[in-house]
Amino acid sequence: MSTTSNEVMQKVDSVFQSQSFPKWVGSFLEKAFFEKCPSHDLQKNELNRYCITCDASICRYCITSGCHNNHKILIIYRYIYQNVVPLKEMAIHIDCDKIQPYKSNKKQVVSLTPLRHSGSGSLIECAATCNSCKRKLTDPDRFRFCSIACKDEVVQPNQSKCEGAFQHTEGTSQQKDKIEQPNPSRRKRSRKGVPHRAPFF
Repeated sequence: MSTTSNEVMQKVDSVFQSQSFPKWVGSFLEKAFFEKCPSHDLQKNELNRYCITCDASICRYCITSGCHNNHKILIIYRYIYQNVVPLKEMAIHIDCDKIQPYKSNKKQVVSLTPLRHSGSGSLIECAATCNSCKRKLTDPDRFRFCSIACKDEVVQPNQSKCEGAFQHTEGTSQQKDKIEQPNPSRRKRSRKGVPHRAPFF
């Protein structure tokens, strides 16, 4: 990339960092969906809704029971085995500008997390990729991110937390490596012995 394009990208990033997402977005992205509802042992009780007011993943029976009356609720769909939300519904609550939408059942949806790589060339370093995870974008002139999580990472960077967690996991993995490295001179089991051919008759 040239120096001018780097400067443009830095300006774009600074604009995104000046914006902010509501606090519930981080919690929303960590929720598990499409599991069985623990409160309702009925058919079709998947947790495919999110109550913003209660900060909880809920099922259709949770809503009909009246526990979430007048609450803000998002419906979660599946697209290529990933959780997505309708763009129109999500745009009411957060700024979905620059997030690449996808079409699912004739609806524009945005992915909660990055979609899986579709091929070997989908993770590349160039201007036509997501600013966060480097996945290919269909229209890089209009979009900068492939998912809500990627934009959230740029808008509200938790780099210090991530670095601390990475250092912690790296330290523990190094300790495990030291502990788990077997002594080459000692074997748990003895060798079977010298193999012998069966006699020919």
